[in-house]
Amino acid sequence: MNYSRTVTTEYGLVRGIVKDGCEEYLGIPFAKPPVGDLAFKHPVPPEPWEGFLDAVRGPVSPVQGKGRSTIEVDSKDCLYLNVFVPEGIENNAPVMVWFYGGSYANGGCGRVSDDSDELVYDLAKFARETKTVVVSFNYRLNLEGFLNLNFLDKNFDKSNGLYDQMAALKFVRNNINRFRGDADNVTVFGQSAGAACIIALLGMPEAKLLFDKAILQSPCVVSFWTEQQSERLTYKYLKYIGIKPEELGKLKDMDIESIHAANRELRELVFREGNSNCAFSPVIDGTVIKGRPADLAKQSNKPILIGTCSQEGDAFICNIPTVALPLAAYWFKFKFVPGKNSRRRMSDDFTKTFYTDPSREIAREIKGPSWVYEYQYMTPDIEKRGAGCYHASELPVLFGKSTPYANVDDPISRCVGEKMRDLWSEFAHTGKLPWKQFKDGEEIKPLK
Repeated sequence: MNYSRTVTTEYGLVRGIVKDGCEEYLGIPFAKPPVGDLAFKHPVPPEPWEGFLDAVRGPVSPVQGKGRSTIEVDSKDCLYLNVFVPEGIENNAPVMVWFYGGSYANGGCGRVSDDSDELVYDLAKFARETKTVVVSFNYRLNLEGFLNLNFLDKNFDKSNGLYDQMAALKFVRNNINRFRGDADNVTVFGQSAGAACIIALLGMPEAKLLFDKAILQSPCVVSFWTEQQSERLTYKYLKYIGIKPEELGKLKDMDIESIHAANRELRELVFREGNSNCAFSPVIDGTVIKGRPADLAKQSNKPILIGTCSQEGDAFICNIPTVALPLAAYWFKFKFVPGKNSRRRMSDDFTKTFYTDPSREIAREIKGPSWVYEYQYMTPDIEKRGAGCYHASELPVLFGKSTPYANVDDPISRCVGEKMRDLWSEFAHTGKLPWKQFKDGEEIKPLK
Protein backbone atom coordinates (compact mmCIF):
# COMPACT_ATOMS: atom_id res chain seq x y z
CA MET A 1 0.00 0.00 0.00
CA ASN A 2 1.32 3.44 -0.95
CA TYR A 3 0.79 5.51 2.19
CA SER A 4 0.42 9.28 2.12
CA ARG A 5 2.29 11.69 4.35
CA THR A 6 1.12 11.87 7.94
CA VAL A 7 -1.13 14.79 8.94
CA THR A 8 -1.55 16.04 12.49
CA THR A 9 -5.20 16.92 13.19
CA GLU A 10 -6.54 18.34 16.45
CA TYR A 11 -7.59 14.79 17.43
CA GLY A 12 -4.51 12.84 16.39
CA LEU A 13 -2.29 11.67 13.53
CA VAL A 14 -3.87 10.61 10.24
CA ARG A 15 -2.27 8.61 7.46
CA GLY A 16 -3.99 8.00 4.13
CA ILE A 17 -3.07 6.51 0.77
CA VAL A 18 -1.76 7.91 -2.50
CA LYS A 19 -4.03 6.96 -5.37
CA ASP A 20 -5.09 8.45 -8.71
CA GLY A 21 -2.82 11.46 -8.29
CA CYS A 22 -4.24 12.34 -4.88
CA GLU A 23 -3.50 11.86 -1.26
CA GLU A 24 -6.74 10.31 -0.02
CA TYR A 25 -7.63 10.35 3.67
CA LEU A 26 -10.73 8.17 3.95
CA GLY A 27 -12.96 7.70 6.97
CA ILE A 28 -11.74 10.36 9.41
CA PRO A 29 -14.17 10.72 12.34
CA PHE A 30 -15.49 14.26 12.82
CA ALA A 31 -17.85 13.30 15.67
CA LYS A 32 -18.42 10.47 18.10
CA PRO A 33 -20.60 7.65 16.77
CA PRO A 34 -24.25 8.77 17.20
CA VAL A 35 -25.33 5.56 18.90
CA GLY A 36 -26.44 4.56 22.39
CA ASP A 37 -26.79 7.62 24.59
CA LEU A 38 -25.69 9.84 21.67
CA ALA A 39 -28.37 8.54 19.29
CA PHE A 40 -30.79 11.22 18.08
CA LYS A 41 -28.52 13.89 19.58
CA HIS A 42 -26.60 16.71 17.95
CA PRO A 43 -23.06 15.51 17.16
CA VAL A 44 -20.26 15.90 19.69
CA PRO A 45 -16.52 16.04 18.87
CA PRO A 46 -14.69 12.71 18.51
CA GLU A 47 -12.36 11.32 21.15
CA PRO A 48 -8.66 11.97 20.43
CA TRP A 49 -6.78 8.86 19.35
CA GLU A 50 -3.27 7.61 20.02
CA GLY A 51 -0.82 6.63 17.31
CA PHE A 52 -1.73 6.64 13.62
CA LEU A 53 -5.27 6.55 12.32
CA ASP A 54 -5.01 4.62 9.05
CA ALA A 55 -7.58 6.46 6.91
CA VAL A 56 -7.19 4.16 3.92
CA ARG A 57 -10.71 2.86 3.24
CA GLY A 58 -13.97 4.71 2.76
CA PRO A 59 -16.44 4.73 5.64
CA VAL A 60 -19.95 3.29 5.71
CA SER A 61 -22.78 5.61 4.64
CA PRO A 62 -25.70 6.54 6.92
CA VAL A 63 -28.84 4.44 7.22
CA GLN A 64 -30.61 4.64 3.86
CA GLY A 65 -34.24 5.12 2.92
CA LYS A 66 -33.95 2.22 0.48
CA GLY A 67 -36.14 1.88 -2.58
CA ARG A 68 -33.96 3.92 -4.95
CA SER A 69 -30.62 3.77 -3.14
CA THR A 70 -27.70 1.98 -4.82
CA ILE A 71 -25.77 1.91 -1.54
CA GLU A 72 -25.61 -1.66 -0.27
CA VAL A 73 -24.02 -1.09 3.14
CA ASP A 74 -25.18 1.46 5.72
CA SER A 75 -24.81 2.02 9.44
CA LYS A 76 -25.86 4.19 12.38
CA ASP A 77 -22.14 4.74 13.06
CA CYS A 78 -21.54 7.01 10.09
CA LEU A 79 -20.08 10.43 11.04
CA TYR A 80 -16.86 10.30 9.01
CA LEU A 81 -15.34 12.37 6.22
CA ASN A 82 -12.90 11.98 3.35
CA VAL A 83 -10.22 14.45 2.20
CA PHE A 84 -8.77 14.45 -1.32
CA VAL A 85 -5.51 16.40 -1.73
CA PRO A 86 -4.03 16.57 -5.26
CA GLU A 87 -0.34 15.64 -5.34
CA GLY A 88 1.89 18.68 -5.71
CA ILE A 89 -0.79 21.19 -4.75
CA GLU A 90 0.54 24.30 -3.03
CA ASN A 91 -0.34 25.23 0.53
CA ASN A 92 -3.49 27.28 1.17
CA ALA A 93 -5.36 25.83 -1.80
CA PRO A 94 -9.11 26.57 -2.02
CA VAL A 95 -11.32 24.03 -0.27
CA MET A 96 -14.51 22.51 -1.66
CA VAL A 97 -16.92 20.56 0.58
CA TRP A 98 -19.47 18.26 -1.10
CA PHE A 99 -23.06 17.88 0.21
CA TYR A 100 -24.71 14.84 -1.41
CA GLY A 101 -28.36 14.78 -2.35
CA GLY A 102 -30.89 11.96 -2.16
CA SER A 103 -34.19 13.39 -0.86
CA TYR A 104 -32.85 13.52 2.72
CA ALA A 105 -33.26 9.74 2.56
CA ASN A 106 -30.41 8.26 0.52
CA GLY A 107 -26.78 9.06 -0.16
CA GLY A 108 -23.43 9.17 1.58
CA CYS A 109 -19.69 9.50 1.16
CA GLY A 110 -18.93 5.88 1.97
CA ARG A 111 -18.35 2.63 0.13
CA VAL A 112 -20.95 1.32 -2.26
CA SER A 113 -20.66 -2.16 -0.75
CA ASP A 114 -18.65 -4.10 1.81
CA ASP A 115 -17.07 -6.14 -0.97
CA SER A 116 -15.55 -3.14 -2.72
CA ASP A 117 -13.48 -0.03 -2.00
CA GLU A 118 -15.49 1.91 -4.59
CA LEU A 119 -16.86 5.13 -3.13
CA VAL A 120 -20.33 6.52 -3.76
CA TYR A 121 -18.54 9.73 -4.75
CA ASP A 122 -14.92 9.33 -5.81
CA LEU A 123 -13.75 12.94 -5.90
CA ALA A 124 -10.07 12.40 -6.79
CA LYS A 125 -10.47 13.46 -10.43
CA PHE A 126 -12.55 16.47 -9.40
CA ALA A 127 -9.89 17.52 -6.85
CA ARG A 128 -7.03 17.15 -9.35
CA GLU A 129 -8.70 19.11 -12.13
CA THR A 130 -10.11 21.88 -9.93
CA LYS A 131 -6.79 22.19 -8.06
CA THR A 132 -8.65 22.27 -4.77
CA VAL A 133 -8.66 20.26 -1.57
CA VAL A 134 -11.99 18.43 -1.63
CA VAL A 135 -13.91 17.09 1.36
CA SER A 136 -16.89 14.73 1.36
CA PHE A 137 -18.72 13.73 4.52
CA ASN A 138 -21.70 11.83 5.87
CA TYR A 139 -24.70 13.38 7.54
CA ARG A 140 -27.57 11.44 9.08
CA LEU A 141 -30.70 10.90 7.00
CA ASN A 142 -34.31 9.78 7.43
CA LEU A 143 -35.40 8.91 10.97
CA GLU A 144 -32.10 9.82 12.64
CA GLY A 145 -31.33 12.92 10.61
CA PHE A 146 -34.60 14.75 10.04
CA LEU A 147 -37.73 13.15 11.55
CA ASN A 148 -39.26 15.51 14.13
CA LEU A 149 -39.30 13.62 17.43
CA ASN A 150 -38.44 16.56 19.66
CA PHE A 151 -42.06 17.65 20.18
CA LEU A 152 -42.71 14.26 21.81
CA ASP A 153 -39.50 13.98 23.82
CA LYS A 154 -36.96 16.77 24.38
CA ASN A 155 -34.21 14.15 24.69
CA PHE A 156 -34.46 13.75 20.90
CA ASP A 157 -32.71 16.73 19.30
CA LYS A 158 -33.98 18.66 16.28
CA SER A 159 -32.48 18.62 12.78
CA ASN A 160 -29.57 16.30 13.52
CA GLY A 161 -28.64 16.12 9.84
CA LEU A 162 -28.05 19.87 9.66
CA TYR A 163 -25.95 19.79 12.83
CA ASP A 164 -23.88 16.93 11.37
CA GLN A 165 -23.17 19.20 8.41
CA MET A 166 -22.07 22.02 10.70
CA ALA A 167 -19.86 19.63 12.68
CA ALA A 168 -18.11 18.52 9.48
CA LEU A 169 -17.60 22.16 8.46
CA LYS A 170 -16.14 22.94 11.90
CA PHE A 171 -13.66 20.09 11.43
CA VAL A 172 -12.74 21.59 8.05
CA ARG A 173 -12.27 25.09 9.49
CA ASN A 174 -10.06 23.79 12.31
CA ASN A 175 -7.98 21.22 10.43
CA ILE A 176 -7.97 21.69 6.67
CA ASN A 177 -4.87 23.91 6.66
CA ARG A 178 -2.95 20.82 7.79
CA PHE A 179 -4.06 19.10 4.57
CA ARG A 180 -2.78 22.13 2.53
CA GLY A 181 -6.22 23.73 2.30
CA ASP A 182 -7.14 27.35 3.04
CA ALA A 183 -9.56 27.45 5.96
CA ASP A 184 -10.52 30.98 4.94
CA ASN A 185 -11.58 29.97 1.42
CA VAL A 186 -14.18 27.21 1.77
CA THR A 187 -16.78 26.65 -0.95
CA VAL A 188 -19.67 24.32 -0.12
CA PHE A 189 -21.35 22.66 -3.09
CA GLY A 190 -24.25 20.29 -3.17
CA GLN A 191 -27.06 18.86 -5.26
CA SER A 192 -30.81 18.49 -4.65
CA ALA A 193 -31.42 17.92 -0.91
CA GLY A 194 -27.74 18.65 -0.27
CA ALA A 195 -28.12 22.03 -1.98
CA ALA A 196 -31.35 22.70 -0.06
CA CYS A 197 -29.47 22.03 3.20
CA ILE A 198 -26.92 24.65 2.15
CA ILE A 199 -29.79 27.09 1.59
CA ALA A 200 -30.91 26.37 5.17
CA LEU A 201 -27.36 26.90 6.46
CA LEU A 202 -27.12 30.23 4.62
CA GLY A 203 -29.93 31.46 6.85
CA MET A 204 -28.64 30.02 10.15
CA PRO A 205 -26.48 32.39 12.25
CA GLU A 206 -24.51 29.52 13.79
CA ALA A 207 -23.44 28.36 10.31
CA LYS A 208 -22.48 31.65 8.67
CA LEU A 209 -18.82 31.54 9.76
CA LEU A 210 -18.28 27.98 8.57
CA PHE A 211 -18.02 28.59 4.80
CA ASP A 212 -17.42 31.43 2.35
CA LYS A 213 -19.18 30.61 -0.93
CA ALA A 214 -21.82 28.19 -2.17
CA ILE A 215 -22.64 26.27 -5.36
CA LEU A 216 -26.26 25.12 -5.42
CA GLN A 217 -27.09 22.42 -7.97
CA SER A 218 -30.80 21.77 -8.50
CA PRO A 219 -31.84 22.63 -4.93
CA CYS A 220 -35.28 21.43 -3.83
CA VAL A 221 -35.88 24.93 -2.47
CA VAL A 222 -39.42 24.42 -1.21
CA SER A 223 -38.99 20.94 0.31
CA PHE A 224 -39.34 21.81 3.99
CA TRP A 225 -42.14 20.85 6.40
CA THR A 226 -44.05 23.09 8.77
CA GLU A 227 -44.10 22.00 12.41
CA GLN A 228 -47.70 20.81 12.07
CA GLN A 229 -46.99 18.80 8.92
CA SER A 230 -43.94 17.18 10.50
CA GLU A 231 -45.82 16.16 13.65
CA ARG A 232 -48.46 14.36 11.59
CA LEU A 233 -45.79 12.44 9.67
CA THR A 234 -43.98 11.54 12.89
CA TYR A 235 -47.11 9.83 14.21
CA LYS A 236 -47.46 7.98 10.90
CA TYR A 237 -43.83 6.85 11.03
CA LEU A 238 -44.11 5.56 14.58
CA LYS A 239 -47.14 3.55 13.55
CA TYR A 240 -45.19 2.03 10.65
CA ILE A 241 -42.26 1.06 12.86
CA GLY A 242 -44.50 -0.23 15.66
CA ILE A 243 -43.52 2.09 18.51
CA LYS A 244 -45.85 4.12 20.70
CA PRO A 245 -45.11 7.86 21.14
CA GLU A 246 -44.26 7.29 24.80
CA GLU A 247 -41.75 4.56 23.86
CA LEU A 248 -39.29 6.57 21.74
CA GLY A 249 -36.31 5.14 23.61
CA LYS A 250 -36.86 1.88 21.73
CA LEU A 251 -35.81 3.63 18.51
CA LYS A 252 -32.21 3.69 19.72
CA ASP A 253 -31.97 -0.09 19.51
CA MET A 254 -34.19 -0.60 16.46
CA ASP A 255 -32.62 -2.84 13.82
CA ILE A 256 -31.75 -1.28 10.48
CA GLU A 257 -34.06 -3.45 8.39
CA SER A 258 -37.08 -2.31 10.42
CA ILE A 259 -35.96 1.29 9.89
CA HIS A 260 -35.59 0.66 6.14
CA ALA A 261 -39.15 -0.67 5.97
CA ALA A 262 -40.65 2.27 7.89
CA ASN A 263 -38.63 4.75 5.81
CA ARG A 264 -40.05 3.21 2.66
CA GLU A 265 -43.63 3.33 3.97
CA LEU A 266 -43.41 7.01 4.89
CA ARG A 267 -41.98 7.88 1.49
CA GLU A 268 -44.78 5.96 -0.25
CA LEU A 269 -47.41 7.73 1.88
CA VAL A 270 -46.12 11.18 0.94
CA PHE A 271 -46.05 10.15 -2.73
CA ARG A 272 -49.59 8.77 -2.63
CA GLU A 273 -50.82 12.00 -1.08
CA GLY A 274 -49.35 13.93 -3.98
CA ASN A 275 -47.03 16.08 -1.89
CA SER A 276 -43.97 17.30 -3.77
CA ASN A 277 -41.90 17.48 -0.57
CA CYS A 278 -39.38 14.79 0.28
CA ALA A 279 -40.76 12.61 3.05
CA PHE A 280 -37.99 13.47 5.53
CA SER A 281 -37.66 17.16 4.69
CA PRO A 282 -36.23 19.42 7.43
CA VAL A 283 -38.71 21.25 9.66
CA ILE A 284 -39.31 24.99 9.84
CA ASP A 285 -39.58 24.93 13.63
CA GLY A 286 -38.96 28.56 14.53
CA THR A 287 -35.75 27.73 16.42
CA VAL A 288 -33.27 25.79 14.26
CA ILE A 289 -34.89 26.92 11.02
CA LYS A 290 -36.62 30.14 11.98
CA GLY A 291 -38.56 30.75 8.77
CA ARG A 292 -38.80 29.89 5.08
CA PRO A 293 -35.18 28.92 4.26
CA ALA A 294 -35.19 30.64 0.85
CA ASP A 295 -36.20 33.94 2.46
CA LEU A 296 -33.58 33.66 5.19
CA ALA A 297 -30.88 32.73 2.65
CA LYS A 298 -31.59 35.92 0.70
CA GLN A 299 -30.12 37.91 3.60
CA SER A 300 -26.70 36.30 3.01
CA ASN A 301 -23.80 38.26 1.53
CA LYS A 302 -21.96 35.13 0.42
CA PRO A 303 -21.36 34.64 -3.35
CA ILE A 304 -23.45 31.86 -4.86
CA LEU A 305 -23.61 29.93 -8.12
CA ILE A 306 -27.04 28.36 -8.53
CA GLY A 307 -28.52 26.37 -11.39
CA THR A 308 -30.82 23.63 -12.57
CA CYS A 309 -31.09 20.98 -15.27
CA SER A 310 -33.27 21.98 -18.21
CA GLN A 311 -35.65 19.02 -17.78
CA GLU A 312 -35.46 18.27 -14.04
CA GLY A 313 -39.02 16.97 -14.01
CA ASP A 314 -38.28 14.05 -16.33
CA ALA A 315 -36.77 12.16 -13.38
CA PHE A 316 -40.15 12.27 -11.63
CA ILE A 317 -42.79 12.44 -14.38
CA CYS A 318 -41.44 9.91 -16.89
CA ASN A 319 -42.23 6.92 -14.66
CA ILE A 320 -45.86 7.87 -14.06
CA PRO A 321 -48.20 5.65 -16.15
CA THR A 322 -50.03 7.57 -18.88
CA VAL A 323 -53.40 6.73 -17.38
CA ALA A 324 -52.33 8.34 -14.08
CA LEU A 325 -51.10 11.63 -15.56
CA PRO A 326 -54.39 13.52 -14.92
CA LEU A 327 -54.28 12.45 -11.27
CA ALA A 328 -50.61 13.49 -11.01
CA ALA A 329 -51.47 16.88 -12.47
CA TYR A 330 -54.17 17.26 -9.83
CA TRP A 331 -51.69 16.31 -7.10
CA PHE A 332 -49.12 18.86 -8.24
CA LYS A 333 -51.80 21.51 -8.92
CA PHE A 334 -50.99 21.64 -12.64
CA LYS A 335 -53.50 22.17 -15.41
CA PHE A 336 -53.74 18.93 -17.38
CA VAL A 337 -54.01 19.30 -21.16
CA PRO A 338 -54.53 15.91 -22.84
CA GLY A 339 -52.60 15.05 -25.97
CA LYS A 340 -49.37 13.50 -27.15
CA ASN A 341 -47.30 16.23 -25.45
CA SER A 342 -49.08 16.08 -22.10
CA ARG A 343 -46.18 14.35 -20.34
CA ARG A 344 -43.66 16.88 -21.68
CA ARG A 345 -45.83 19.80 -20.59
CA MET A 346 -46.23 18.32 -17.12
CA SER A 347 -42.50 17.69 -16.78
CA ASP A 348 -41.74 21.25 -17.86
CA ASP A 349 -44.29 22.59 -15.36
CA PHE A 350 -42.66 20.47 -12.65
CA THR A 351 -39.20 21.80 -13.55
CA LYS A 352 -40.38 25.41 -13.55
CA THR A 353 -42.49 25.21 -10.37
CA PHE A 354 -40.17 23.24 -8.10
CA TYR A 355 -36.70 24.01 -9.44
CA THR A 356 -36.20 26.83 -11.95
CA ASP A 357 -38.42 29.57 -10.51
CA PRO A 358 -37.47 29.09 -6.83
CA SER A 359 -33.74 28.96 -7.68
CA ARG A 360 -33.83 32.10 -9.77
CA GLU A 361 -35.84 33.90 -7.12
CA ILE A 362 -32.97 33.32 -4.69
CA ALA A 363 -30.40 34.45 -7.27
CA ARG A 364 -32.43 37.58 -7.97
CA GLU A 365 -32.97 38.64 -4.36
CA ILE A 366 -29.93 37.44 -2.38
CA LYS A 367 -27.79 40.27 -0.98
CA GLY A 368 -24.53 38.72 -2.14
CA PRO A 369 -23.34 38.29 -5.74
CA SER A 370 -25.04 35.51 -7.69
CA TRP A 371 -24.55 33.70 -10.97
CA VAL A 372 -27.00 31.30 -12.65
CA TYR A 373 -26.45 28.36 -15.00
CA GLU A 374 -28.74 25.90 -16.79
CA TYR A 375 -27.40 22.43 -17.50
CA GLN A 376 -28.61 21.34 -20.95
CA TYR A 377 -26.33 18.44 -21.90
CA MET A 378 -27.45 14.85 -22.35
CA THR A 379 -24.93 12.03 -22.58
CA PRO A 380 -25.42 9.88 -25.71
CA ASP A 381 -27.07 7.00 -23.83
CA ILE A 382 -29.48 9.37 -22.04
CA GLU A 383 -30.37 11.02 -25.34
CA LYS A 384 -30.90 7.62 -26.93
CA ARG A 385 -33.33 6.65 -24.17
CA GLY A 386 -35.22 9.92 -24.66
CA ALA A 387 -35.08 10.59 -20.93
CA GLY A 388 -34.30 14.31 -21.15
CA CYS A 389 -31.81 16.39 -19.20
CA TYR A 390 -33.23 15.21 -15.90
CA HIS A 391 -32.58 15.81 -12.20
CA ALA A 392 -29.04 14.73 -11.17
CA SER A 393 -27.99 13.93 -14.75
CA GLU A 394 -25.11 16.44 -14.42
CA LEU A 395 -23.37 14.56 -11.60
CA PRO A 396 -21.60 11.82 -13.63
CA VAL A 397 -20.40 14.51 -16.05
CA LEU A 398 -19.25 16.88 -13.30
CA PHE A 399 -17.29 14.20 -11.47
CA GLY A 400 -16.12 12.40 -14.61
CA LYS A 401 -17.37 9.00 -13.52
CA SER A 402 -19.80 6.80 -15.44
CA THR A 403 -22.77 5.22 -13.69
CA PRO A 404 -25.24 2.50 -14.74
CA TYR A 405 -27.50 5.35 -15.92
CA ALA A 406 -24.99 7.58 -17.74
CA ASN A 407 -21.78 6.78 -19.61
CA VAL A 408 -19.43 9.77 -19.67
CA ASP A 409 -16.48 8.17 -21.47
CA ASP A 410 -17.24 9.68 -24.89
CA PRO A 411 -15.27 12.77 -26.06
CA ILE A 412 -18.16 15.26 -25.82
CA SER A 413 -19.11 14.21 -22.29
CA ARG A 414 -15.48 14.51 -21.24
CA CYS A 415 -15.31 17.99 -22.78
CA VAL A 416 -18.48 19.16 -21.00
CA GLY A 417 -17.18 17.73 -17.72
CA GLU A 418 -13.87 19.58 -18.11
CA LYS A 419 -15.76 22.81 -18.79
CA MET A 420 -17.88 22.37 -15.67
CA ARG A 421 -14.87 21.56 -13.49
CA ASP A 422 -13.10 24.65 -14.84
CA LEU A 423 -16.07 26.85 -13.88
CA TRP A 424 -16.54 25.27 -10.44
CA SER A 425 -12.78 25.71 -9.91
CA GLU A 426 -12.81 29.36 -10.96
CA PHE A 427 -15.62 30.09 -8.52
CA ALA A 428 -13.78 28.27 -5.70
CA HIS A 429 -10.55 30.14 -6.41
CA THR A 430 -11.93 33.63 -7.03
CA GLY A 431 -15.59 33.83 -5.98
CA LYS A 432 -16.41 35.12 -9.47
CA LEU A 433 -17.49 33.73 -12.86
CA PRO A 434 -16.97 34.92 -16.46
CA TRP A 435 -20.54 36.02 -17.14
CA LYS A 436 -22.80 38.70 -15.72
CA GLN A 437 -24.23 38.44 -12.25
CA PHE A 438 -27.87 37.44 -12.41
CA LYS A 439 -29.04 40.71 -10.89
CA ASP A 440 -27.32 42.62 -13.72
CA GLY A 441 -29.69 41.39 -16.41
CA GLU A 442 -30.66 37.82 -15.44
CA GLU A 443 -28.01 36.26 -17.63
CA ILE A 444 -28.00 32.45 -17.53
CA LYS A 445 -24.98 30.42 -18.56
CA PRO A 446 -25.96 27.38 -20.65
CA LEU A 447 -23.84 24.32 -19.85
CA LYS A 448 -23.97 21.95 -22.81
